[in-house]
Parts: sequence; structure tokens; C-alpha cells
Amino acid sequence: MADPNGGYGANTGPVEPALNGARSTGLFQTRYREVTLSAIVFGVIVGAIMNAAITYAGLKIGFTIVGSAIAAVLGFGVLRGLLRRGSILEVNIGQTIASAVNTPNSGVIFTVPVLFLLGYSLGVETADFWLITLACMAGAILGGAFIIPLRKQMIDIDRLRFPSATGVAVILKSPGAGAAKALVLVAGIVLSMLLFAPAGLPALTYAANLDNLDRLVERERITKTDAVRTRIIASWIEQEQAPDWLVERGRALTELNRLRDERSENPKDEILRARVREADARVEALRALEAGLTVPPPPGMEHARPLEATGFNDDMARAAAQAAAGERTWDRLRSTRFGWAADRLPGYKDLQLRLSSEPLGADEVMPPGDESDLSLRVDRARDGNPDLWVTDNQINVGRRIGLPDQIELIFAIAPFALGAGFITGRAGLMVLAGGVLAYFILNPVVYAMGWVPETLRAHEAPDYAFFAFNRPLGIGLLLGGAMMGVLVSLPAIREAIKSVAMAGRTKGGSDELGIKVLVVAVLAALALLFVAADFVGNKPINTVCPLTEVKLVGDDAPGVIHTVSYKGYGLALAGDEALAQWEGFNGEQRDGVLDKMGVRPGWLAGLNPHLRALIIALVGAAWIWFAGIIIAQCTGMTDWSPISGMALLTVVLVMLLAGTGAVLGAVLIGAALCVAITCAADMMADLKTGYLVGSQPKRQQIVELIATGAGPLICMMTLLLIVSVNMKSVGIPIGPGTETVAPQAQALQAVITGVQGGEMPYALYGFGALLGALLGMGAFAGLGVLVGLSIYLPFYYIATYGIGCVINIAVTKVKGRRWSEEWGVPFAAGLIVGEAILALLINVTVLLRG
Repeated sequence: MADPNGGYGANTGPVEPALNGARSTGLFQTRYREVTLSAIVFGVIVGAIMNAAITYAGLKIGFTIVGSAIAAVLGFGVLRGLLRRGSILEVNIGQTIASAVNTPNSGVIFTVPVLFLLGYSLGVETADFWLITLACMAGAILGGAFIIPLRKQMIDIDRLRFPSATGVAVILKSPGAGAAKALVLVAGIVLSMLLFAPAGLPALTYAANLDNLDRLVERERITKTDAVRTRIIASWIEQEQAPDWLVERGRALTELNRLRDERSENPKDEILRARVREADARVEALRALEAGLTVPPPPGMEHARPLEATGFNDDMARAAAQAAAGERTWDRLRSTRFGWAADRLPGYKDLQLRLSSEPLGADEVMPPGDESDLSLRVDRARDGNPDLWVTDNQINVGRRIGLPDQIELIFAIAPFALGAGFITGRAGLMVLAGGVLAYFILNPVVYAMGWVPETLRAHEAPDYAFFAFNRPLGIGLLLGGAMMGVLVSLPAIREAIKSVAMAGRTKGGSDELGIKVLVVAVLAALALLFVAADFVGNKPINTVCPLTEVKLVGDDAPGVIHTVSYKGYGLALAGDEALAQWEGFNGEQRDGVLDKMGVRPGWLAGLNPHLRALIIALVGAAWIWFAGIIIAQCTGMTDWSPISGMALLTVVLVMLLAGTGAVLGAVLIGAALCVAITCAADMMADLKTGYLVGSQPKRQQIVELIATGAGPLICMMTLLLIVSVNMKSVGIPIGPGTETVAPQAQALQAVITGVQGGEMPYALYGFGALLGALLGMGAFAGLGVLVGLSIYLPFYYIATYGIGCVINIAVTKVKGRRWSEEWGVPFAAGLIVGEAILALLINVTVLLRG
């Protein structure tokens, strides 16, 4: 029997609080420690950290981990270890709040990133960002409120297992080891930060010293062109004079910016608009004149190639113009923003671990101008030096041990992937198997069969195959596996419906949250969902005028924009002429405009826009209720749930109702649903844990409903931070070309493109979907999704993840499963959290430094 004041027992069954008389004394009763300020503050802080950390990891590897066990371990370390007063029930409340704040991240990262992939712009200054965040917060509340009435049926009567929740209860019932496990988790965090620091810190840059340029070129930190450009800028600073063409371009750009600022204050002033067009034309004319100009290298570098004038960016031009006018000191041109070479904090690349030299083979024919005397196998950069096999974030073992060039064996320096693999254990080998299938079998076979361009070299085959074959095949597997997950869930759906029917015959009792409170919560959340859907549904669906091809956003947006409604869509038109042209169109011509835009009317196209938004919000809420029950049932039975499949179905459903052009609204409802069903499953899992340790359900339900709304906001802000850093570093918000590939969102992008009738590699998608469905019929329903992720993701993450799986198997064999779960899992969780925290801190620093 558990003692609410801190004692524990060995049983794993339900435990009743010893002080039953305290049940009716309110949320903050003081007879024993349960809902306390310490638990609330702990839960919010830990939940926020886990939310940001798991968002970062999930965008990289495509799935998330449950944070309840981490919070429970940390709870004992903080509440019981540091504060020396935490009880089992207080720690349970802390982990409940932390889990509520953390859990919504999977719903957000599986859906919202698709908007960036489709070219939408989201930011704290845009209404769309806050509308989506509002919808996700509404979804979080709806998910919890809808599932609460089923607690007694699912837990007390059906006695669903909820394996992870039961594991958390075991942790809570072992407080003696709690503090020690917390130290193990902290050790994992520290080690993760130490391992990741040399991989992440090079993102922090500063202006290079002139004396270090040659060393930086030798270490491949900068290119020879960077060094030449920097020395040219240094000569301008020394002479306090820049070329006339650069200064003139800077003056023209400054004038253009000034006029644009004036126009933004007076958007309908046609004279200002004409002056902006003239200034813009002048800038373009100056660029055309610069196209043939070159800048000779500075004294002492006569052997270097001249630089093209276009190699000096607009920021440099504006700064040079300001310096020439005396508005800026010349020394301030020494900035990486203006093209000065960037030095970096030390990283793994500075170890300079290179391949062994290998002379150019007799059968190797290099193009004219290639001066390297080394084999292409060891010098792909053709700079005369053997390539590095250890960079800041990768270890290329395949090249080091001499594997054929068309086979990649690269490991990411990513402690989070190692930790995720350990936590997954033997089941994660399926993920590794998918990566091996793609990169060790499919890609080499494709290259050997000649199914790639003839000019493609062996070492270029993996990158080509990734975009041409692996991505569409992996996305197809994701789709097929997700749909099979929904089909396999049909027994759970039957049981869920039975639970709903039985719940109506059972009474929750005084220890359950009252139905009136739940109704208020549902109505409030439904109102938020309607407001978000209504605002989004009434916005124009286009950012370019379909008649004039004029951009309707940004600096070049016209001063007059008209909005017209047609077949349920709002269309923005550039100026009076476009409006007159539209009004002169007949129905067939207007339909042609929609066809050109790739959109079709939805089933509710003829309704009033506000009524349509209300119906979509109601349908979305009903679907959230039904899907939440399904997911909670699946989680309780198997600890697995088809969240991605539900998201895909939701987006398709909303696009059918509102029309194929209503992408923003479909993603908004899809994100709300995804957040809701994850929160529903989490609510039931937390209540299962509370049931096993003797917590009062009502208190858990209250704190979770209050706290869960913060989760989407934290996740959305983290997503925005990652996107901002990606744009600054590589010019791409998210997806291919960045470290955060967001594979689940790319699968959603494929579905949206297909619904809109866009061109896709249907054969590969179809074959992948069939294979994913077949795999889902095998060991477990999520197998197709896991293999699809592993084929789609870059192999270096999968390889490191696989090492974690193998380590888990080895540790389990040597020390036993219980030791591995009790001590290995907290350490592995620390590896995930440590890297994510440091990476986010580095990202914040990059943005703050501009």
C-alpha cells in the first residue's frame, strides 16, 4: 500500500490514498502533498524544456518519444532530492503537468511544417501563425476534455494496460532510486552536450583575422574566393575608398528602400508607386552594368582569379555607400554580413582527420583545369588535398574503410539519435533495416543497372537516388503504413464505441471532474477552433494575382488589392483593372481561372463563409472526439497509435469540405486534431499512472486541462526559431537541404499535392504505399511507417540511431532488461535532452547576434 507522504509498496496494482477524508478538500488541500506550487512550477519548466527538445529531435528523425518517464525521474531528483519534501503523489502531479505541456509537440511537427514546404510564410508578425497556434491550443483542450468521461470505463472497468504509463507508475513507486536515476539522467545530459558541442558550436561565427585566412582555407573553413573577397574588402578599408559602381549601387538601393518605406505608409499613392518602380529599374540597370565587371585581387595575390562584381552583396553596397558619405566608418565594413570571411568556434572538423593519399589512377580522366594529382576517390573537392572523413557533424566510415563510392556508411554526430535508438531497443532494428535496404541494396543496384544518368559518378549516386527514388518510395511507405494503422485499429474502434456506450451507464463519482466543467471547456475550445477556422477560411487563397501574375505580398505588392468570392474561395486581385477583367468573365472563364490555380470547389462551397467555418469546426470537433477515443484505445492496448494516418485523413476530409485550395484551413484543422488526439492519449495514460499510485483523478484532470494549452505555443515558437536559423544559414525554411527534414510533413505535402492534382511520381508512391500496407499487416501496424521513415531519412541519422538500438540489445543481454530500463533509459533520455537544449541555445544565440 502506498503512503501519500512518500512511502511505497512493491505491488503494481491500483493504490488508494491513505487520507480519503482529504478528497473533498479541494485542489490545493494541505492534508498531504499532491498539487503544490513546487509541483506546478517543476512541471511547467520541465515540460517546456522537453517540448522544445523533442520538437527539435522529432523534426530530424520523424517521430517523438514520451516524456513522462523523464519527468518522473527528474521529479524525484528535484522535488524529493533537492527540495527534500516531494511525495509520490506530488511527483506524479509534476510529471502529469510536464507531460501535458510536452505532448502536443508531435501533433504540431507532423502537420504545421508542411506550410513552409508549400511556400507559406509564418511568423510572430503574421495572423496565420497565431490562428494555427490558437487552433492547436483549442485541440489540446478538446482532446483532454473529450476523453475524461471515459476514464472510469477504460481504466477501472476495461483495465487497459497502457504499458508506458504502467512503467511510469513503477518509477513513482520506487522513490528510493529516484534521486539516483535523476543523477544518471543529468549525466546523460552533460555527456550529450559535451559530445554535441564541437558539432554545434561552429555555427557561431565571427569576422576572421586577416592573418588566419590561409589557415582557414587549408582547414576548409572558407574557400579561396572567400579569402580573396576579404582581402579586397580590407584594401578598401585601408584606402577608405570603394569602387564607384559598388557605391552607386548602394546609393540606389538606399533610395529604393526609402521610397518603399514611404509607400508602405501611403499604399494608394500612385506617384510614390511610380517612383518605386523607377528606383527599382535603376537598381536592375546597375546590376546589368556590373554583370561584366571584375575586381582584380589585392597586392600580393596576383595569382588569384579576379572576382566578379556581382560577388559583393547588397548589404556590402549599402555599407560602402554609407561609408563614402561619412555615415559609417570604413572599419565597420569588417563584418561577415558584408562578405568578410567568417571564422568559427572550434569543431570536429578542426581535428583534420583526412583520408590517406592515393595518386590519380591511369584510367581516371579529369576535366580540363583539374590540377589535383590525387584520385577522385580521396579528393572529390579537387583541391589537391585528401578529403576529410570527419566533419563537424558526420563521420564517413564508408570512405575511411574503403567501401565502394556508391555505398554510403556515414554516422551523424548526434547524441539524440543514439539515445532515441537505445530507448526504442530491439524494435528499432526495423528502422535500421529500412536504411540498410535503401542505401546498401537499392541504391547500389540502381547504379549498377544503369538506371541513373550516364554522366553520374559513383559517389554522386547516393544523393541522386535519395531524391529520385528513396524520398518518394519512403513517403509511399509512410502513407501506406499510416492507412494500414487506421485499418488495424478497427478492433480498437469497436472497443472504443463499446466504452462510450458503457460510460453512459457508469457514474464517475465525486473524484471525477464534473460534466459542467467539461462542457464549458469543450464549448470554449470549440469557439476558439471556430474563430481560427473562420478567419483562415475567409482569407484569399492566393498570394499572386491569377490574372496579372503580380505578387500580392512583399515590397512589390500593389497599393490596391480587391478580394472577390467565387465558389467558396476568396481570391485577391491586383488593382482595378484586374477587378474589371474578373467582373467581365463569364462562369466558364472564372472556372478556368480556378483550374489554372489547381483548385476545385468543396462540398460546402455554396454556403455562407461563416456557416461553412462553423460546420467545419463542428465536424472537426466531432472527428477529434472520435479519433481521440481511437488513439487512447490503441495506446492503452498496444502503446502505439496511428497519429500520422489520422492527420492525413483529416486534411483530406477538410479539403473535400472546403475545397482543394483551402490548404491553410485544412492544415489548421489537421494540426488541431493531431494535437487533440495525442493529448487525449496522454490524458488517459497519465490517469492510468495516477490510478496505479493512488492519485485523485479530478486533480490530475484539472492541472492537465489547464497546462496543456501552453504546449502548442512552446512548440510553435520552437519551430519558428528553427525555421529562422535555417533561413539564415541555408536559405531554406525546413525539409530537404536542412538538418530538420520533417519527414512526416513531407508525406502530408505529397497528399495535398495529390489531392490538388499536381504531378508526382505516382508509381513510386503507389508501390511504397502497397509495401507499407503489407508491412503493417506483419509484426505490428506501425512497421510500414517506421521503415518508410528510415528509407526517407538521410542514412547518417539512421546509422547512429541503429547504434543506440544495438547498445540496448547488448546491455540487456549483459545486465538484464530491468537494469537496462531502470538505468539505461534515463541516461539515453539525457542524451536526447542534452543535445536539443544546447542546439536550441546555439540557435537563439545565432539569431540574437544577427
